[in-house]
Order: sequence, then structure tokens, then C-alpha cells
Amino acid sequence: MTALAIDPHRLGAALADARRRWIEWTLLEGDRAVVAAGVLAFVLAAVGAIELLDVATLSDRQPLYYLFSALLGGNLTLITVVISINQLLLSRELKSPGELRTEIDDVIEYRRDVERTAERDVAPVKPSEFLDFLLQNARRQAQVLGGLSVGVGAERAWWEISDLVTTITDRTDEIDRQLNGADDGIFGALSTTLRTNYAEQMHRARRIRAAYGDALPEETLEALDDTVERLQELDIARQYFKNLYLQDELSRLSRILLYAGIPAEVVAVGVLLAFTTPPDATTTASLDVVLPLAVTIGFAPLAILVSFILRTATVTQRTVATVPFTTPEQEV
Repeated sequence: MTALAIDPHRLGAALADARRRWIEWTLLEGDRAVVAAGVLAFVLAAVGAIELLDVATLSDRQPLYYLFSALLGGNLTLITVVISINQLLLSRELKSPGELRTEIDDVIEYRRDVERTAERDVAPVKPSEFLDFLLQNARRQAQVLGGLSVGVGAERAWWEISDLVTTITDRTDEIDRQLNGADDGIFGALSTTLRTNYAEQMHRARRIRAAYGDALPEETLEALDDTVERLQELDIARQYFKNLYLQDELSRLSRILLYAGIPAEVVAVGVLLAFTTPPDATTTASLDVVLPLAVTIGFAPLAILVSFILRTATVTQRTVATVPFTTPEQEV
């Protein structure tokens, strides 16, 4: 029997793809509770391994006293983080009636502009449905542009327009497929738009107009302008959904930190009080069992903070630029 040949290039590509999927799941797609649980499992395994390998002995309680004192103080510091988060949210939410009216009017005007260009009476209100509405509108406009590019004077212009239409159509179809498997929440819609803000496609459309404007008919030039506007509408929705998501996620984070912080503080105080009793064989044996669990519980607030900040920081990084600009982090 001959051994199965393994293509090193295909194996390397498969490993790279698996690594990319794991990173995307950790940073964005995974449940934050599962990510936090993974961090805590690592802490539990690390402390347990230290005990089993006798790297550190429990005969001297002074280092443990310092450890749990640090956990106690660190978790109390997280209270200031919660307060800061809530102050940030309140600063964005506390507005005068005039400011609220202006914000609402701007959102309504944006929706009406979208409905008018799509020739629809009413646009959806759920984030995922509204994003799908915008995607179909952009895709339809790209197809109109593609139809008008047939027979234009400059062959190079026809090729560039056709390639632009294909790129826009493929990207909108990809996002539409992702939307079908996403939930109806804000992040479900936002997560499908984090790979591009269409700045490159808008730049290509403007470049085609500038380079071949004299050779293209007026209706084709208008179709190029309309395509740019449809892509701009997508980025406006993406930035608006980002703002809503960050407010919702940060308020959720502050609440969960309080829920986890109280038990962590109680456990740390309990362990510190246990250190006041004289050490004997029974307490030392009990400490061998309790210590890994107590340390893990003490790290729970930090694990929760890490899991949430990983996602919010990634979302912020991938939406930092608005059209007509983009960043390498947004084109992944």
C-alpha cells in the first residue's frame, strides 16, 4: 500500500484558514460567556498544574495573602470601570428635547432618502432586515450600471465597469448569505459589514468617471454616481448600527461585571479570613482543593472584561474609518 501524499501547500492553507476562523470566533463571533469561560478554564488548569507539580507549596501563606489581597483590590477597581462606562453611556443618552428632535429628524430623513431611491413606501425597522434592504438596493443599482456599460465607446471603460459591478455584486451576495444565518439583533447585522466599507469600490467608480467621463454617455455617468450613493448609504447604516451596538454592549458589560464582581469579592474576603486561622493538616488539605477554585472565581471579572473588550475593540478597529477612507483592518 502506498502512503497518502500530503500536499504541504494545501495543508498550510488549511491550517491558516483554521487559525483565521479561530481568531474570528474569539474576537467576534463567539459567545462572550464561552470566551470568558475559556479564560477561566485556562486559569483553573494553570493553578491546578502548579499545585500538582509542586512548583509552589502552601506551607507559607504569605504569598497567598498577597495574591488574594491583590484580587480583592483589583476587583474593587473594576467598580470604577463600571462607573466610567455608565458615565460614558449617560453622557450620550442625556440630551435636551431639541437635540433629541434633531437626531430623530436626521434618522427619519435618512430612511426617507433610502425609501425614495429604492422606490419603496416603507423600509424595514429591524437592523438585519434594513441592512438586507440596503444591500438589495445597492445590488440592483450595480446591475443597472452593468446594463448601461454594454456598448460604450471605450473598451477599457467597459471592462472596468463590468469588473466593478461584479465586485459589488459578489460582496453584497456574500453579506446577504451571512445575514440569512445571523440573528435579528444589532450585532448580527453589524458583524456582516465588518470586512469592508466599500471605500475601494467607491474610489474605483469615481476614478472611472474621471478617466472616461468624455467617452461615457450621460446615463452611465449618472448610474456611477447613484452606485456611489447606494454604497454610502450602506456605510451610514453600518456606522449607526455600530453606535447602537457599542451602547448596548457596554451597558451589558457593566451589569455583568457587577453580577460577577460581588461573588468574587466575597470569595476573596473568605479566603483572607481563612488565613487568620492557624495552619494544620486539615486546613492545608482543604486549601489544596479550594485554592484553584478560589483563584479562578477571583479572576472571573477580569475574564469577563477581557472577553467583551476583545469584541468591542475589534468592532471599533474595523469601523474606525468612514467613506471615502478605509484602513487595512477593514479590508479583511
